[in-house]
Amino acid sequence: MKELFRGIKATEGKGTGRVRIIDCSCPEYEDRIIEDTDRELGRFVRALKTFCNNTRSEIEYIKRTIGAHESDILLGHIQMTHDPKLQSELINKINNGMCAERATSEICDEYIERFMEADVEFLRQIATDVKDVKTGVINLLLHKEPVNVGDFGEDTIVVSKEMTPSVIARLDREHTKGIITEIGSSDSHGAALARAMKIPSIVEIPNIDKLLKDGDYITLDADEGIVYSAE
Repeated sequence: MKELFRGIKATEGKGTGRVRIIDCSCPEYEDRIIEDTDRELGRFVRALKTFCNNTRSEIEYIKRTIGAHESDILLGHIQMTHDPKLQSELINKINNGMCAERATSEICDEYIERFMEADVEFLRQIATDVKDVKTGVINLLLHKEPVNVGDFGEDTIVVSKEMTPSVIARLDREHTKGIITEIGSSDSHGAALARAMKIPSIVEIPNIDKLLKDGDYITLDADEGIVYSAE
């Protein structure tokens, strides 16, 4: 096997499969000035309610298939959306004529920046959870389906710039043989889920989602942090 890349172990193990590039980034949206702020606020509240209902379903699924402790990760997502200060900031932006997508994006980005600047690693990892909430709510506002990772049909190594906990929780467990990302940590909530699911993972390989392409056949040795060509 030919060595391709080196990164850092996030969860232990080895796996071989075809690369599937996953885009977990927040979708683009059209910014606009809102005249009917009551209607826009109602649109936002409906999306937030749906997000919470969907997350509760994911929590129950994780409880059944992974464990109750791991389900608390997504419970934290719901708790974020109920934070009075965050809600107040969002509502104020919409009442001032900002569209719900931009309001969600701006407020979440502010929280992400604050968490990333924290001295405590645990707080920095929460930034990924806020990204998860941001992407989920904006997808609902735009009526976009979440990225489909539930049925790969063949042994797969999932590759992404960054993977949020809700995406990892939905992975096709029969066929997902590994995860490789540019951004991540062994202390992250995503890593905790991958560890419980016994999926080996490597992080901190710059531009990995550009260096590999769909269909590449690779082996991941997470114990050593090395990616090999399996062809």
